Amino acid sequence: MKKTVWKLFAPALCAAVLFAACSKDDSPSSRPQSVSTPPASSSVPPASASSQPASSSSAASSEAASSAPASSSAASSSAATTPTQSTRRGATVRAEGGLRLRASASEKSEKLLTIPDGTHIECTGWQSGWAKTTYEGKTGYVSAVYLLYDGKVRADGGLRLRSGPGESYEKLLTVPDGTVLPCISQGDGWVKTTYNGKTGYVSQDYLLVPVTVRASTGLNLRASASETAEKLLTIPNGTVVQCYGNKENEWARVAYNGKAGYVSYLYIAYD
Repeated sequence: MKKTVWKLFAPALCAAVLFAACSKDDSPSSRPQSVSTPPASSSVPPASASSQPASSSSAASSEAASSAPASSSAASSSAATTPTQSTRRGATVRAEGGLRLRASASEKSEKLLTIPDGTHIECTGWQSGWAKTTYEGKTGYVSAVYLLYDGKVRADGGLRLRSGPGESYEKLLTVPDGTVLPCISQGDGWVKTTYNGKTGYVSQDYLLVPVTVRASTGLNLRASASETAEKLLTIPNGTVVQCYGNKENEWARVAYNGKAGYVSYLYIAYD
């Protein structure tokens, strides 16, 4: 009797189980809404051989006049700059342990070699935050974050090169107006540089580096290096302005339309 009952109800029971399983798998509520992507930083090695970032990344994302996130208007354009004579620029590597030269403008591309910290190189093009250069016969790209660019002296009568970072230090010589100087290091308003075989310091206020604004709706110029500081004006996208020395931390001091102030470094490019 038991075997007869099982033969009668077994097909129906199997069908019910199968239907329940299919209904659960195919229900929209049981499907994942999206596939989570791992953070890029978790799998991408840093460009600096020392694995230390050049600066923190908490700079104001609201400094572009559009208040768009920093990532939406990167400091440099995605298209490569044509390497003409006008875009060639000297720079000094500043990365403890050296800076990786890669085959293309990507942290995932092949590492060709490591350029030692303090090396002066020539940049011949830019692409998405990377500078194109040649070192020891190999041409590739380095992260522009770890570079201090050469500046041009802008001082009537020349600029004093001193033995230390301050006006009280000995005057070594006078660097002529219009001279391009390497920036070895920078801090507290002074730039360490070399001229005519002598190494010393010059005032950052008289060493200018041209930069280009990369913010779709313009970039706020502020009275001091703070998001809450007075907004002086908005610099249009694509404008070339003069930066006093190189950027420091998350801000760069620039001059525009007769006003000097600070802009977020996330929205300027050295191309």
